[in-house]
Amino acid sequence: MRFFKHPLFWSLIVITGLYVVFAHVLNPPLPQSLLVQYMVICAVGILLVVTFDDKTARTFFAPIMALFGAPKMLPLRIVAFAGVVAGVGFLTYEMVKPSIVSPLELRTVHPAPPSSLRVYGKSFDLLTLENPYRSLGDTSDEYAEIVDQGAELYYQNCIFCHGDMLDGTGHFAEAFNPRPTNFQDVGMIAQLQESFLFWRITTGGPGLPREGTPWASAMPVWEEILPEDDVWKIISFLYDYTGFEPRSWELEESTGEAAPEPVAGGELDEDAVDAIYMQRCSQCHGEDGDGLGVAAEFMYPLPRDFTLGLFKYKTTDADSEFPTDDDLRNTIRDGLTGTAMPGWKTILTDVEIDALIEKIKVFGYWDEEDPEDLAPIDLGTMPVVTPDLLALGREKFEGICADCHGLEGRGNITSGKRLADDSGARIWPRNLTRPETWRVTRDVEDVFQRLSVGIPSSPMPEHTTALDSDTRWAVANYVMTLRDNSTPLSQGDSVIRAVRVEGDLPSAADDAAWDLAPAMTFAMAPNVIKEPRLYSSLNEMVTVRALYNESSITMRVDMDDRTYSVPGSALEQEYSVDDIEGTRDAIAVQLPMELSGTSEKPWFRHGDKKNPVNMWYWAAPSEAEGTPEMALFLDATGPDTAPRPRADSSDLSAKGTWENGRWQVVFTRALETESPADLQLQEGVYTPIAFANWDGVNGEVGARHSFTSWYWILLEPVENPTKVMTTAVVAAGVAGLLFIALALWARRRVRA
Repeated sequence: MRFFKHPLFWSLIVITGLYVVFAHVLNPPLPQSLLVQYMVICAVGILLVVTFDDKTARTFFAPIMALFGAPKMLPLRIVAFAGVVAGVGFLTYEMVKPSIVSPLELRTVHPAPPSSLRVYGKSFDLLTLENPYRSLGDTSDEYAEIVDQGAELYYQNCIFCHGDMLDGTGHFAEAFNPRPTNFQDVGMIAQLQESFLFWRITTGGPGLPREGTPWASAMPVWEEILPEDDVWKIISFLYDYTGFEPRSWELEESTGEAAPEPVAGGELDEDAVDAIYMQRCSQCHGEDGDGLGVAAEFMYPLPRDFTLGLFKYKTTDADSEFPTDDDLRNTIRDGLTGTAMPGWKTILTDVEIDALIEKIKVFGYWDEEDPEDLAPIDLGTMPVVTPDLLALGREKFEGICADCHGLEGRGNITSGKRLADDSGARIWPRNLTRPETWRVTRDVEDVFQRLSVGIPSSPMPEHTTALDSDTRWAVANYVMTLRDNSTPLSQGDSVIRAVRVEGDLPSAADDAAWDLAPAMTFAMAPNVIKEPRLYSSLNEMVTVRALYNESSITMRVDMDDRTYSVPGSALEQEYSVDDIEGTRDAIAVQLPMELSGTSEKPWFRHGDKKNPVNMWYWAAPSEAEGTPEMALFLDATGPDTAPRPRADSSDLSAKGTWENGRWQVVFTRALETESPADLQLQEGVYTPIAFANWDGVNGEVGARHSFTSWYWILLEPVENPTKVMTTAVVAAGVAGLLFIALALWARRRVRA
């Protein structure tokens, strides 16, 4: 009991607790160098406290002196000696070995706005600026009309990133770092003046002050796109939709109170259900449920037309025309991955969802259908997965499914068919190697259901007549293995590790040397942030590997691309879309021309005048023009000026190969070049890197393309085992000698 009151015990408890907080609780985590500094400061502080007077100091050091000098403590002293030597050796090894942790990026979440702002050719005093529509009165019909107009503008311009629920989970949000703002967060717009939002919206990411970097914000400069009045209308809609009251200078602080929570039980009358539908659903699905909402024309896939009574995902058999209420409920609650349809479970109650289901039935004129007429899918007996089962599944997949999904499942149609949905819009088969893009399909049972029922309103047929139950299970299990053909989307890790190799670098995409390079996959988003904007893209992710030797670096960029866009080729004609003039597929790698010395990066779309960028650009060949594939350097100083092709691009080579729905482009460049516009690449240096893609079948050219945020590439230093281990051994030896010296000194003191 006396031990637990001892100052040494409490000192150890405090120092351990501080370490846990610094190393595992703080977010973002502290870099190792800063962690060591904090722990040293804390240890010194504790020593100052326990040595404040002689009595406490003697009490504190008494167990330590006994450990080092008392004869009866010899066994424990030997254990402590071994622990100190091993611990110092291990810590030294961890400190001197090469690190691959990306640089720490700190930013101000709500950077201080300037006192004045100049946009739209005039100056605004942000300290006195107010929303001009507030004077109409929040409850007036005129203000309600402004909110409705703001809603239409939001769903035509902002939904892609901030989402249908205004919570920052738009269908392109995954591609941006940081993620788009969550307006539903009580700590966000409820704590801000409307003038702050006006500043952020009109100036976008480039308008952030230095303390807001490295932001890499994808927020557009809306001054270039929307009139001043439209910005205020959107701001009015944001507050109305979330139920928050904007903060004002007259108030000490915002109440941060949202609209009252709807009741969880009871029934809703028809007017209440109509109001919920109009607020939450009509912008996409239309006021009459016909899928013609104000946002519909900007979406792929198109919103569901409820009047047709056709729904893609259901658990009823092929002979049952409609889904169950649970099928609709799950879609509304959980949303549809890869579309603008969010999961409403955080906003809508079960009562509201059930009421919307009944309204959807009324739109499709099937509200009187008898639920007993809906038969569930007969799952049969799920077989044990064996090599023979997978072999059968592969055989049937290649014979039946590959016509649309391609031999490796990437959605590259091999039959020449032009697929369309029930509205006649051109659609493309699912990339089965990318489970991140699958809608409600999660496991092998879901795949079996898709095979058994098909996907109504799409060309995906039911296969009960072509395949018996056991064979469908075989195909479903084989489909689940196709995801092994891709690298999962990176979650949190942002560093591409370029591995050093000896000798020549690989020049072909199928070289076995690429197995040495760790692959990283990043999400891409179409350019929805600056005119001319692009609202959809089939190519959603990019996978990168990198190798280097003493003189050069090579990078393999893999792009799942269902369509082979080489103008003039027969295959390109099969994939072409009516009314769209095809262009050449292209891929680019972007690097800053020079490092900032901090974690600050250039504006991620072509940099800016102060922080120019250089792009390694590759374009597919064109049989129509009789030109081969090309590789060239592009230098850029911002999104307002087209990148400039460099006269001499001989330092760059690139070779692309398309097969089974995927481009693989191998870029090679010398680590050091003669051009001042090139960043000279060095071992052990974290370098910002980003990627872009132009999908030719979509007619993408110039600013109409997809891109990623900034990530990092590190030429991973080769670990010198001799140097690292020698350093660790020497440090352990020194620690051991100091331990022995301290023990001899303590022993003499104890004897004295």
